[in-house]
Amino acid sequence: MRYPTILTASLFIGLLMANVLSAQNEPDRFLPAGGYKVMGFNTTPLLVQLIPFNRSDPRVTGPYYVNWRSYVQKNDKLKGFKISLGVDLSDTDDASPVQAFFNVRLGFESYRRINPRWGYTRGFSGYYSTGDFNTPGSKPNDEVFLGGGPHWGVDFFVSPKVSLSLETALVLGMTGVGAKFEFIPPVALNLNFWSPKQERRYNNE
Repeated sequence: MRYPTILTASLFIGLLMANVLSAQNEPDRFLPAGGYKVMGFNTTPLLVQLIPFNRSDPRVTGPYYVNWRSYVQKNDKLKGFKISLGVDLSDTDDASPVQAFFNVRLGFESYRRINPRWGYTRGFSGYYSTGDFNTPGSKPNDEVFLGGGPHWGVDFFVSPKVSLSLETALVLGMTGVGAKFEFIPPVALNLNFWSPKQERRYNNE
């Protein structure tokens, strides 16, 4: 299993480098004005198989594996909503508990450009979680958590339509035993694909 993973990662890195080189001469193509749909994938589960991060548990890769964003243009920034999903149920050896969690996030956020390649996001989300948030220090449990809080992130564009992003959040909510406060650190490196929304055209008859 190791060699196919290394080959896949090498091809992936090669494609990213090719996109970076081809985009260096086209700085004006990064996020032209308009709306966007963004599909993001957590790449940390792949990276921890290739690079030793000295983790006690390499499965700790953040609460969400897939992120979907939808933006519309509002003056000098993009505004919209996002949906995130993370599900895991993994068998482990007898010395470790089963890795199990289900995390959903719904929220609103804005995106502002810093320069053609860099931008940052901020917003507010609602959270539903069973198990845990799959972050360092969290312990598997059967709690149901419901809450909300602000989140912040940063995007770096490796090509006009592909970015890498990190995100952090503060969450306050309730479980079956009372109030709970969570800090979600930026442990997940997301690969995002940006697709411009098609303008709707209406014919006046």
